[in-house]
Amino acid sequence: MSITTIPTKVKYTKLPHYVENSSNLTYGSEGAACFDICAAISEPLELRPGCRIGVPTAIKTAPESPIWFRVNSRSGLAIKHGIITIAGIIDTDYRGEWIIGLLNTNSTESGCTYVINPGDKIAQVEVPFPYRAEFEEISAEDFEQEITARGANGFGSTGR
Repeated sequence: MSITTIPTKVKYTKLPHYVENSSNLTYGSEGAACFDICAAISEPLELRPGCRIGVPTAIKTAPESPIWFRVNSRSGLAIKHGIITIAGIIDTDYRGEWIIGLLNTNSTESGCTYVINPGDKIAQVEVPFPYRAEFEEISAEDFEQEITARGANGFGSTGR
């Protein structure tokens, strides 16, 4: 059985602290439901048991409406290391840097600190079915033309 998807353009720009990884913003296979997103950090980052952290990606996107993004845990990180994502929706009109919330679910007694290295895959991201993202890199100057009323306001900016 073949599933038909609708290709949809997602413009994006890289910020200066972007860390190159050929897996970033790519689907792992033709049938993959999600694309990968990677950490844009300059040195390894420790995520201690029971702690959470926001990991920068150095990516800003401007999808065509009505596309929004759902950030999901990577199966391997969750099962093997207890690392899951938190705060999982990136709205259509958000134009700021993607920050991926990660939580180390291991107990503090286990001592299982997880190390995130520059460029590591940290999450997988989906767009609503039946859409499939097709990424188009644009310059920071061109990205300014994609600004919305919300802009880069995120993480509680719409109130409590």
